[in-house]
Parts: sequence; C-alpha cells; structure tokens
Amino acid sequence: MTNRIEFIRDLAEEAAALALKLRREQGDDFVQAKGHQDFVTFADRAVEELIRAKIAEQFPGEDVLGEEEGQTGDGPKLWVVDPIDGTANYMRGGADWAVSIAYVENGVLSHAAICAPELDVTIWAETGQGAKVHHDGKVSTVKLSTCDDPRAAMLMLGWSGRQLVSSHVKTIENALAAGMEYRRNGSAVISLLAVAMGRAEGYWERYVNAWDVFAMWLILEEAGAVIETLPPLEFIGSPKHFLAMVPALEGDLRKVVGTLPPVD
Repeated sequence: MTNRIEFIRDLAEEAAALALKLRREQGDDFVQAKGHQDFVTFADRAVEELIRAKIAEQFPGEDVLGEEEGQTGDGPKLWVVDPIDGTANYMRGGADWAVSIAYVENGVLSHAAICAPELDVTIWAETGQGAKVHHDGKVSTVKLSTCDDPRAAMLMLGWSGRQLVSSHVKTIENALAAGMEYRRNGSAVISLLAVAMGRAEGYWERYVNAWDVFAMWLILEEAGAVIETLPPLEFIGSPKHFLAMVPALEGDLRKVVGTLPPVD
C-alpha cells in the first residue's frame, strides 16, 4: 500500500524537476497563449501528464482534476492538480512558480504538497498531522507569522479578470489605510506559501480556481491559519473567493477585504 503523503510529496518534487528540465530545453513553440495574459507552456501539459500517469499507476480508479486537461470523473476520491502555478513567471525565467497537488476524499481535503524548486521549498500536510516544510537543507514544522499589528503586516493579493478593477483597487486602498503593505506576484500558490513561511500575514483573491489553492488550503489550515471560502466540493467548477489569515489579524484582514461572499 503506497503511503499517500510520501507519494504526493515525492511526486510534486519529481514534477517540478521535469518542469525545470523542460524549460532549459525549450524550443520556439514552448509558449502558447490561452487568452489575454493567460499562457500555457509545453511544460504545463507535460507535467500534468506525468502527474496523471503516476496517480493512475499508484491509485488506479481515482479521479483527477487538472488545470490543463479538466476532470476525469466525479467519484469520491479526487486529485486536484496545478502542474505549474505561476506560468507567466515560469516562462519568463522567474522563480515564483510551483507544482501543486491536493487530494480530496468525500469532499474533505486530506493530503497536499507543493514544490517551488527555485525557492528551495517543498511543503506538505496531512489532515491531523500538521504541516512540514523542507527548506534550506532541513525539515521543520510550518510556523505562521506571529505579527499582531496591522501596521507591520503584509497582505498578498491575487487578481482575476473576472473582478472589477475598482474592487481590486478598493482592497489596496483599505490595506494601505490599515497600515498594511501588499504584494501581488502572479501565483496564488506562491502567495499562500509566503503566508505559510511567515513572510506574510494574509492572502486574498476574489475569484480563484480550485487547483490554485487546494493544496495550500490544507497546509495552511494544518499550520493554524484561518481560511474563509466555500467547502471544497462547492468550490470545484467555477472560481470562488479565498481569504487566508493568521489568527491574530483575522479581524483586521476581514475589514480590509470587506463583505463576504463578494459581489462584483
């Protein structure tokens, strides 16, 4: 019987290594446009194919939802995969990208891992077992920021074209008025990783896809973060809002974000 958490952690690292290799070897047709500022690379598809093949080999009959190839079925055991979150960063040679893999059973997130190879991070979690991170040559327990002063806090922001520009700007205005700093780096996984690594105190995106947040959702919950969104099965199928917060600043961050669920 394959140990699921070891499998998902090792698979995230193997997939990330493939993505690095493919970027080094890229040809002229490596990048294609899916839409306005929405790109896919040969590596996105190849990495997802690898992940799907490995899951089918070790856990036959279990379904997969991937960003590039969609969902294979609606059974009770579902893997949710983003082969490369932060493709726009990855294709430009940036470091802010990651492979993200989560496992959901009967509507409950139970196992997750992400690998951000150029940030030297693999991070994983299993329900009830806490969250662990391999970074700088050692494995340690994930510890959130202990900051309790909004004037010293950092809010990571996501952006979707589905959102009104005015509402995005309003969030920035609210954050600055509260004394917070903010950042947007083009990757939900990397933004959420900043919260897990204690480098930020919150993350907010009004419309984000399941494959962008499911793995870090479990990791952050196991580390003690507060998550505000919809249950996993309600999340699948269309983008939803997602707010992650360190407990000490929950009230401040809710004020910055405003009324939930959001209305645009």
